[in-house]
Amino acid sequence: MKRFAALVIGAALLLPMPVLYAGQEDCFKILSEDDLVCRAEYCPGVFDAGDSVRFRMAPGISERKLMGPPVTWMNITVLDGDRPVLDLPDSFYIGYSLLAQGDVRYWMIGEYTGGMHCCARYHFFSRPAPEHTLRYLGATAGSAQGIDEAPFSCRDGTLFLQDWDTRFLYFHTPYAQSLLQFPTHYRLTPSSLSIDNLPFRDRYLDEVKTVEADMKRAVSNRESRPVSLLLGKDKEAFFSDELGQFLVKRTLLYLYAKQDKMAWKTLERDVRKLYRQDSGLKPIRTEIEKILAEGPY
Repeated sequence: MKRFAALVIGAALLLPMPVLYAGQEDCFKILSEDDLVCRAEYCPGVFDAGDSVRFRMAPGISERKLMGPPVTWMNITVLDGDRPVLDLPDSFYIGYSLLAQGDVRYWMIGEYTGGMHCCARYHFFSRPAPEHTLRYLGATAGSAQGIDEAPFSCRDGTLFLQDWDTRFLYFHTPYAQSLLQFPTHYRLTPSSLSIDNLPFRDRYLDEVKTVEADMKRAVSNRESRPVSLLLGKDKEAFFSDELGQFLVKRTLLYLYAKQDKMAWKTLERDVRKLYRQDSGLKPIRTEIEKILAEGPY
């Protein structure tokens, strides 16, 4: 999985890859991982993914120019022995991993859905115990940034995948200049895949300290105090200076840490302190709340 993940996603994404934290404890093992390729000499064909799970792969069909390596463009039927579990339609499937957590087995299939800035997502399957059938847990929401080489960690014996929430990458700033990407954590259990960031609250609060140091630097570099947080109107408005992004980033970090009162209190306080008008304050809050309401965080 590593080679094509780096080729496909790394070529498409321009943002630097932040360093991931190591897990607090060892609660899982990676039993196997590999690239998925669909070359003519053995595809259509069946790939042994371990523990009686197989991937029946066939070349995909596309009338448009492919935005990734053709050998990863395929459709996959996931089999539990000979029993079909799920058909994954034509897409770029970049690789898989098989993990063990005690008797539980998890399979992850990485998918690149195409586009310059979008998207990587990850499909998960589980076998709760050796005698149980394979089940599909679901897929991550999709991120404009690929996961790191070591995306899994443990908290209190629970397995998590760290991905990235990139819903704010275009939030009043061009993509290439955006600082608004945030780690998001998926809790894996034998029966579910769900976002749960609360066990990682300390990481968000640690990042708040870094952002506040960046804010002080940005303020010291100012030659004058801007009129307002935003220049322009509605969705066409952009931050009037670098400080605007830092203010929003700190707000979102507090919200991820479930400290909502602190998030809005500090935003309101500093916008009124650091800009001559607070006219952009209400629309910014409304937009943030609307975007976050689209999915869990």
